Amino acid sequence: MRPILFSFGNLHVLAAPVFAGFAAIAAALYIRRNRAYAELDGERYWDLMLPLAVGTIGGGVLLYFFFYGGGAAKNWANFLRTHRVGGGAFYGDIIGALTTAWVVWKVKGLSFRKTADLIGAAAPLGLAVMRLGCLQHGCCYGKRTDLPWGIVFSDERSAVWRRYLNTPLHPTQVYEFLVACAIFAAAHFLVLPRVKDGRLPRGSVLVFFLVSYGVLRFMLEFLRGSDPGLYRPYGLTTAQALAVASATGASVLWAYWKKTDALKA
Repeated sequence: MRPILFSFGNLHVLAAPVFAGFAAIAAALYIRRNRAYAELDGERYWDLMLPLAVGTIGGGVLLYFFFYGGGAAKNWANFLRTHRVGGGAFYGDIIGALTTAWVVWKVKGLSFRKTADLIGAAAPLGLAVMRLGCLQHGCCYGKRTDLPWGIVFSDERSAVWRRYLNTPLHPTQVYEFLVACAIFAAAHFLVLPRVKDGRLPRGSVLVFFLVSYGVLRFMLEFLRGSDPGLYRPYGLTTAQALAVASATGASVLWAYWKKTDALKA
């Protein structure tokens, strides 16, 4: 693994933020390719994408800042010492993206549900790319395992805690990469076409993503050995609590959208 991709003197280019940038580009290109569905022609695409980029990154950083890495005080002290943000949280990215899309919808009058569909398909695509960077960087690593496909991190510059170095770990980054690819394929090839032809209500792609990823992320958390977060209700990790909340909220929202569409018909 290469936690530092390359260096220029004392400037080290880390794998995780580089791949996070690739993930953002992949998601943006997907939305651009399918922009006609959400009526994002011309300037309307940039009316969405520019604030969406800020909201997505900001949401991920803020969630990490307050709930991971030891909390706000410790993260702030670390920032003052290193002049670097400690990390980001994918659920924060999603919250930031959807909040931004809702605000843009209110201000610009774009279709929130159609935009949410594109975000729901682009998110697992971006996540798949991002987890490749996590694999290089050593973040989001798994617990110890005796399975033959366990992965060993030996570079002390990686994000793996020292007690886990040189020890076979579950390759949870690979697990999540595969899960994200499967969700993206299902969202794009199975769910989105049914939304476009009216067999499913608008917004169903987002709902599918939040429910499917929520279930699978909840299960994957039992194999992860990295930071579980500060919010630990009933012994769950922060991500598990968010997975339950997002999947439940999405299911309720889908039922509401389906009901309102039926009343309009």
